[in-house]
Amino acid sequence: MGLLESLMTATIVDEMTDTTSDKNQECKGQGVANIVAGFFGGMAGCAMIGQSVINVKSGGRTRLSTLLAGVILLIMVVFLSDVLSVIPMPALVAVMIMVSIGTFNWQSVKELKTHPLGFNVVMIAHGRHRAIHA
Repeated sequence: MGLLESLMTATIVDEMTDTTSDKNQECKGQGVANIVAGFFGGMAGCAMIGQSVINVKSGGRTRLSTLLAGVILLIMVVFLSDVLSVIPMPALVAVMIMVSIGTFNWQSVKELKTHPLGFNVVMIAHGRHRAIHA
């Protein structure tokens, strides 16, 4: 599943930036990284659509922007955990909701009319289930 999400993320970022990425290299790199992580007790990883879209919309165009975001997050968690712990959970949820609204493709709602009714029912049921059991 992670590989599929990574390839989907690469395709979306390619469309947003008018570039092309080597999907074979992505598959090989992620496969090797996940195997090596397993040998050291690490967790498998993959590209994340939301993070990648926000990165591109914020002006990130190279791998350095992704690396820098990870390093800043690591520094915040390691050195500023006391400061981060006083941020109220509703404030974090509000930020997540605003990011979701800002990155949602609102044109896709119009396309629901062209899909078979059964597909839409399954999609809504799945979304409801994920919202309740998140």
